[in-house]
Amino acid sequence: MNIDSIGFVKVFSQEEQNQTSIELTAKLIGTSYRWVDSNNSINPTLIITSGVNNQITVKSLQNDSQEHELIIEGITSSGDKEELVISDTVHDGSSSIVDFYPLDLQEYKNYKSFDYYCEYYPETMKGNIKITNYTTNNSNVIS
Repeated sequence: MNIDSIGFVKVFSQEEQNQTSIELTAKLIGTSYRWVDSNNSINPTLIITSGVNNQITVKSLQNDSQEHELIIEGITSSGDKEELVISDTVHDGSSSIVDFYPLDLQEYKNYKSFDYYCEYYPETMKGNIKITNYTTNNSNVIS
């Protein structure tokens, strides 16, 4: 139960309950671009929850003319790569929102791992994804 600061119970809409938000910003760190999340973690491991919409906002800094595009890729047990999500290209302070809605862990049982990267800087703007089951304790994880 969620109780707001003045003691009333806040009722979340179904949409609010079943959505997570992740923000990644393309930043030049030293001489290389990296993805940075809202906690200032560099190329963080993304926790994606199955059974809910995972909304990922991809941003570019103002006056950054370099293009960036987020790709989420699944890698099968045989090593094949499959692009699952692709954002719009961002630059000069623009942003793009993508939705990643894995239905359940069984849907992804044939993948051995999940990664994300930038189309234009794949060697420095990259990270791993862990998919967790939507439960109260999120105890089931694939990485």
